[in-house]
Amino acid sequence: MTESTLAAQLVHARQQHALIEELNGRDIPADTGAAYAVQHEVLRLTGARIGGWKIGARSPSAQASGAPIDASLVHASPARLEFSSFFRVLVELEIAFRFAHALPARSEPYTREEVFAALGGVAVALEIVDSRFAQWPNLAPLAQLADSQNNGALVVGGIEPYDVVAPGFDFIAPRLALSLDGVSIVPQTPGNPAGDPRELLVWLVNHCSRMGHAVEPFWTVTTGSYTGAYRVEVPGVIHGSIDRIGEIELALV
Repeated sequence: MTESTLAAQLVHARQQHALIEELNGRDIPADTGAAYAVQHEVLRLTGARIGGWKIGARSPSAQASGAPIDASLVHASPARLEFSSFFRVLVELEIAFRFAHALPARSEPYTREEVFAALGGVAVALEIVDSRFAQWPNLAPLAQLADSQNNGALVVGGIEPYDVVAPGFDFIAPRLALSLDGVSIVPQTPGNPAGDPRELLVWLVNHCSRMGHAVEPFWTVTTGSYTGAYRVEVPGVIHGSIDRIGEIELALV
């Protein structure tokens, strides 16, 4: 099994809208490095341009992980997407960031202070979680990581200046709302498992730098769900908001 073989399967699944029905053990990437290689191989094979990233962690002390998002899958709010274009639809309300300028790859790691100082914008984001594997979610985490960490699409609200929003903003427990056809789908105790999502940005910048990639200011970086993943079974309209940042709308038709 080579990385490119799995990448080819993922490309076929996306282009033909056909699930990978069975994943053999030999198809699972050996480690995170192999999984990240598959992500970029898929982008290369499809001629895609990176338009965003999704990053996250299971707890503030856990190792972060992430995946680049094809620019064609990043949509401005209000968005209108075909429900049938996905294999499954789960939605997550998140906070996304943009950098004010490019952060080029370099030999020494970027510090937290450098990364935070480079932040330029913040927005409400709605991630659609999807998978190209029929076995999902009963699937090896490294296979999910290789498959764009289960990203299906990203909807992004208006970009607000980071230096205006950030002072006094509660990144741990912001005031938020999320509804499907007017009915709230916010869990009883919302919160990002990673804690302050800005800490994940330090990992992203250095992850890209180690791979020889500059972090670009046009990338939209979404940083993990405050509402968990809510499965949407039929077409409908999703509204979300995060106090002081903005609102978002997605019509699944």
